[in-house]
Amino acid sequence: MNSAFTPVDSAADGLALEAAAFAADGPVIRLWTPRRRALVCPANLRRSEGFDKARHRSAANGWPVYLRPTGGGAVPQGPGVLNLALAFTADRTFTIEDGYRLITRVICDAIPAGWSSGATPYSFCDGAWNMSLTDRKVVGTAQRIRPIGGGRRRILAHALILVEGDIPAGAAAVGAFHRDLGLSPVKAEVHTTLETALPTPPAPVKSLAASLYIAARREVIRVTPHSGSLAA
Repeated sequence: MNSAFTPVDSAADGLALEAAAFAADGPVIRLWTPRRRALVCPANLRRSEGFDKARHRSAANGWPVYLRPTGGGAVPQGPGVLNLALAFTADRTFTIEDGYRLITRVICDAIPAGWSSGATPYSFCDGAWNMSLTDRKVVGTAQRIRPIGGGRRRILAHALILVEGDIPAGAAAVGAFHRDLGLSPVKAEVHTTLETALPTPPAPVKSLAASLYIAARREVIRVTPHSGSLAA
């Protein structure tokens, strides 16, 4: 089965995959990881005082900043970070809570572990639908919903999964960006990775993506039974 996994050069390429999925008509699943590190933040942050200066300083420190349409906060991207994006059309009864329940259920099904959910103070992109292991954040989630007429809504649900890699470096980059914008501090120690938290090493990223794709396909088909074939 096609895992829909796409290694990309930069976070900009991954965001383009998600934008195309969101603009499509039917259900689309995308899984991607970037080769180069960067920060990605919600587009509404560009209205913050000092944003251009903060963005320039982050890029000068080796962390270029890209904008995404979903909410939340700034996050680090790079090797070891796996992104899952689900784009589909639902009726007006489908709520943002339904979207978060769906994407977190996909992760629970694909990666059996002692998951807990809820806010993680001092984490990057903190939110009520974080997923944690050993009380440390591993997964962040975000969404965008757009009405498309006829009582229907286009949903883009996104999850960032910390599989492996240098958490302190990413947390420090987000923390510096936050300081420049007068936002809350970020602490590396409230995060962890699947590699660190699981009792056995996680599957390689490509295999992990395949498991996530299978679980995501099942859930998306369940909530959109009449929306046609799932795009590869």
